[in-house]
Amino acid sequence: MASNPKFCGICDQRHITKSSSDWCSECNQSLCIECKDFHTLSKASQNHSTIAISNYLALESSFSKVEGHCSVHDDKYVLFCQTHDCLLCLTCLEEHTKCEDVVRISKITKDVKTSESLLDTQKSLSDIILNLSKIQCDLEENICDIKKQKDSILLEISQMREKINSHLDKIEHALKTELCKEVDNQCNNTMYKTLEDIKRKKIDIEKCQQQMSDLDRYGSDLQMYFGLREITARTNTYDLYIQTLDDDGSLNRVTISCKIDSEISKFVKKVASLGTIQVQKVPSQLILKRSKDKQAQLVDVRNKSINDIKLKLVHTFTLMGSITGCCFLPDGKIVLCDRSLKNLVQILNQHGVLIFEVSMSPSYTFDVTCIDDKTVAVSSDSPNQKQIDIIDVKTRARRSIPTADKCYGITHKDGSLMVCVAGKGVQNVNTQNGKSISLIPCDIGRWSYIVTSDNKLYYTNSKKHTVTCCDKGGNIIWTFKDENVFRDPRGIDVDNSGNIYILSNTCNSQNKLIVISADGQHSRSLLSKDDGLVNPYAVAYDKIQNRICVVNFNDKGFLFDLTI
Repeated sequence: MASNPKFCGICDQRHITKSSSDWCSECNQSLCIECKDFHTLSKASQNHSTIAISNYLALESSFSKVEGHCSVHDDKYVLFCQTHDCLLCLTCLEEHTKCEDVVRISKITKDVKTSESLLDTQKSLSDIILNLSKIQCDLEENICDIKKQKDSILLEISQMREKINSHLDKIEHALKTELCKEVDNQCNNTMYKTLEDIKRKKIDIEKCQQQMSDLDRYGSDLQMYFGLREITARTNTYDLYIQTLDDDGSLNRVTISCKIDSEISKFVKKVASLGTIQVQKVPSQLILKRSKDKQAQLVDVRNKSINDIKLKLVHTFTLMGSITGCCFLPDGKIVLCDRSLKNLVQILNQHGVLIFEVSMSPSYTFDVTCIDDKTVAVSSDSPNQKQIDIIDVKTRARRSIPTADKCYGITHKDGSLMVCVAGKGVQNVNTQNGKSISLIPCDIGRWSYIVTSDNKLYYTNSKKHTVTCCDKGGNIIWTFKDENVFRDPRGIDVDNSGNIYILSNTCNSQNKLIVISADGQHSRSLLSKDDGLVNPYAVAYDKIQNRICVVNFNDKGFLFDLTI
């Protein structure tokens, strides 16, 4: 295909330059008038629908976001495995020969534009934009109220100031400064930032809406299907974002008042302060529509009990090496750390089948964390190779960041890497120069793991048999310790509801997967040796597909669907 859709792609392959007149969505190719005639007569393409190239160019951004090719084998998706809910090219089919419900994509894309899934996604997009608009209006109204309160308080201060001695000029000025500073802090530093983020998210969702409309009007069924899958995933992400706004207090209403000392007129010479500025935050009363619970009020949404958690085994896969670390990529692939003599990073597909390996020798591998859709960071506890390796899982390129200490558990959050260092605690590692900054000083043991979720850090301490939850500043929120529940904890991860999953491993006699409630008050054993856990080390949670992977050290790996 010509790189420029304004010119005919077929003529371009014959080194002829002709302006295109139409676009075929099925062939993903631009056509001139002559080539369009042949395209219409050809048996392979006579049923393909085309649109004017001017219309395509106006819609190009919407279509360009729909990916219909396999990223692993660079071939078109033509089949769909209903067992594993995944798209397949002809090469992918080799891994699904035993699956009995593989169908052609044309079968499942039929009538996609009138499907219930399309209607649900369109409704979800509308609900999210409505919610963001409500939040935006509420924040703007709150900012306006604060400024009115500021004016009212300033007037009250001035009126009081007129009744008292001139020597109170200093404390009057101090109180006004405190008020303005607090208002500026609340409006400029907090609310405006949230408001700007809301506006950006809203614009992005509106683009999704436009993309959905464009695909509906001009796209093929195949393009609509691919676009629908992507936009549905993004819709869930923004739905979760709105829930997060409420959970972290971003929707709390802010009011400002001033408490004037009632005795100030009597004790002018003795009063050291004219008053105090008070900031109060109250829960928002917004009623937000949610795609999963249409009329639910956000402030009333609560996590279900850990007793409701259920695991359904999806796959069991055989390990190749000694596995100590595990994480998911956004596309569902699994990344494992093999610390055997080979010292490898293994990339598996969604079903636990090995795709390729990256050698880390002479560095050891311990734990791995996902940075983005193509990059992971691997920690090393090698005494001679103290470093963190950044790996591009698509190009297999690797770069190393020297560190001052041996690193064990590792996690990534907002461009920062946090690692467990035996005897020193949790440290923040600069990805450019490897400089470490102590984040949580503590006597942490070897084989400790760490994970971050919703501005909280969770880490295991194999030395003290504990799991600790901290805020992003390192302040301890809670610590869980019960040696009757687990000893010698290993891997850790957190689900979308804030529940924490820990592997327990004590001399091969206590092999368990434990879940701890988000408040750190309750625990429950989910899996044991009877379920195949033998010396388990690594656990990972897939936030997109709601799956959990549990990996033994050198035996087997298990992939479960998780429901709450």
